[in-house]
Amino acid sequence: MSSSPAKIRKLLPKRKRGWIRFLSDRDRIRVEFTVRGKNVTVIDVIQYEAEMAGTWVGIVRFDMAHGFLHRDIMRPNGAQEKFQVPYRTLAEAVTGALDYIEEHWEFYRMVYEEKTR
Repeated sequence: MSSSPAKIRKLLPKRKRGWIRFLSDRDRIRVEFTVRGKNVTVIDVIQYEAEMAGTWVGIVRFDMAHGFLHRDIMRPNGAQEKFQVPYRTLAEAVTGALDYIEEHWEFYRMVYEEKTR
């Protein structure tokens, strides 16, 4: 009697993974996700953060907080724009979110700073 791979994966413990990657001395990406075995099961947060006036501020965030993967663009006034993000696998979604932030963080920082003036 053998168990299917899906059943075996469900028996494996969930583990949190995460790190911070600095883009500059005042800009970073914070990454947190959950895995079971080798598979990403939840993207908790992938967020571009900028240091402003001594505080780290979230500006672009990818997460699954509302039951679907989405990108939030934060504004200094507290408003957020939400965009659904399509994906094939969560592992590819992690890579895609990191690539997106690495490609666009300077633009988002500039816009955020302009809106604080």
